[in-house]
Amino acid sequence: MKIIQSLVIPLLILCGCNANNQPEEQHNYHEIKDRLIEWNNIFNQDEDDYLVYFYSERCGYCNEIKQDVLKFYLQEFMPMYFVCTDYDVVVGPRSDLTGIDSIEDFFIFGTPFLARLKQHIVFNYYVGVSEIRDYISSF
Repeated sequence: MKIIQSLVIPLLILCGCNANNQPEEQHNYHEIKDRLIEWNNIFNQDEDDYLVYFYSERCGYCNEIKQDVLKFYLQEFMPMYFVCTDYDVVVGPRSDLTGIDSIEDFFIFGTPFLARLKQHIVFNYYVGVSEIRDYISSF
């Protein structure tokens, strides 16, 4: 019995010392304040290839994916802008938005919503937690 205790106790100590007991860093939207744009400016950015993420701080799904999106943004894979949908945002029925190049024709299906624009035209878009997670994890 003493042999088992003399082997188990050091192993438990070693496991406890090697475990990462620190909580994962939590990000907040204040980190993107310089990338926060208004709805009517989504087609007016300087880059030719960029992402626009639409979120609401009151949206449960947005809160579920918040850390993933902010970590992705902070890794700077590509330029990214944010639109808080608690203000002037148009929500419409799900249809194909590919090729849209003006704010008058653009709308989102709900939040969270991620659009990729190339040459200031909607190249692709991702709706909901699963689609957005799949897309950002592909980088």
